[in-house]
Amino acid sequence: MKISGILILVVVFSMAVVVFLQSRDVTAKREALAIIATELREEGVEGLRFDRDRAFELIIVLEGLAADPTAIPNHIEDLKVISETAAGWAAGAASPSPELHASVALRAASGELRGYAVRPTSTGLDKARRKLGEARHALTTTAVGDATSAPSGLATEGVRDRLQNLEAAQKERALEVEEELVP
Repeated sequence: MKISGILILVVVFSMAVVVFLQSRDVTAKREALAIIATELREEGVEGLRFDRDRAFELIIVLEGLAADPTAIPNHIEDLKVISETAAGWAAGAASPSPELHASVALRAASGELRGYAVRPTSTGLDKARRKLGEARHALTTTAVGDATSAPSGLATEGVRDRLQNLEAAQKERALEVEEELVP
């Protein structure tokens, strides 16, 4: 009887040690993700305070352009301004956050519409519409967190959003070249 009681105590103590060590590992990984998300910022872009009302207005404007693709070539400069605004919002947003996700999605949608002006394909319009849906969804969610208090899944979303923002910046630079080459 005494041996089985001691054995049970040893097993319970061992399980407690394993749980404690795993929780420390998860905390360390979450902190590492927070550092990565903080470091993945676009150079030369000043952070702006996110404006939820303005973001909804921009979604409506971009949805209108996606619905009338023939108007897109006449709004290239507007699309550039929208991309710059979204880039500023992304730079100023916490990682992860609905504001960051919405900003990155808006920027990507604007880039897809700019790309449509150079290479008109239905795929570009579909991607823009999907990104606008993501932005709208992000703005209607109430979940707000930062990388230090959010579950690890949310922290990875912050890293993913930062990487997608850098990808959108690279696509914008490529579009600048293409726009100069197209008469």
